[in-house]
Amino acid sequence: MSQDSFSTLVVRYVIGFASALLLSVASYLLVTAHIFTSAHATMIVVLIFAAVQLAVQLVCFLHLRITGHSRDRSVTFGFTILMMLVIVIGSLWIMQNLDYRMGMSGEAMNEYMKEQNKKGF
Repeated sequence: MSQDSFSTLVVRYVIGFASALLLSVASYLLVTAHIFTSAHATMIVVLIFAAVQLAVQLVCFLHLRITGHSRDRSVTFGFTILMMLVIVIGSLWIMQNLDYRMGMSGEAMNEYMKEQNKKGF
């Protein structure tokens, strides 16, 4: 590997890392600072940040070029989208199921946990 290609690779990794870090911090601050009054607007902006971060990681770390069409790139991108859908839909399904099965308010949950702690669990 030549010095030019190595330095180009390092620059690409540094830009990718900085971009991913910036997008993560921006999403965190957006949610914690309550910049938008609507939870719906906040969710849309966070999802846009997530899509941009996915694109940054595909280009900078997985070296998928935007130009040109290749079957391998299409399969990789399709698999990435499929795995994202499985993780997101599965997580929402599990959280909804837990919410349904718990059926307690926050105060009732705290009382239940205090009772369980007295039993020595």
